[in-house]
Amino acid sequence: MQFEKIIYHSSMCFGSCPMLDIEINKNKEVKLKRQLFKIKAEVDSLNSGNFKGKLSNKQMNKLLQVLEASNYENLKFPNVDCCDGVVTTFIIYANGKKTFLKSMMPPIEAEQFINYFKNLALEIQLPKTNEEFEIE
Repeated sequence: MQFEKIIYHSSMCFGSCPMLDIEINKNKEVKLKRQLFKIKAEVDSLNSGNFKGKLSNKQMNKLLQVLEASNYENLKFPNVDCCDGVVTTFIIYANGKKTFLKSMMPPIEAEQFINYFKNLALEIQLPKTNEEFEIE
């Protein structure tokens, strides 16, 4: 697989759902923006903000395994983004193509793929930065 970069977004909801935006490129460089909540509308400022760093070789190998196993090129995300729920978005640049997947109700086949990126964005330990950046 010719992996260039992957972008994952997980939107907020009307409750305490975290907002997660992570971009990882082929050089293992990570940009992460997250807004976590202690309770509804109370931001966890210690663990929220902008973060930058690099994946370890082990983390990168796991990401590539998960990406390959996901069969992302054949996933179909229904066009649903109404109501109160988390909208999941993936933008994957690999093999000279861009794959865009976005839905509030992604298919069950994507559950492990989504959980991997959600957990990564919530748990990865990266240095906090004051640098402002946008994630596609």
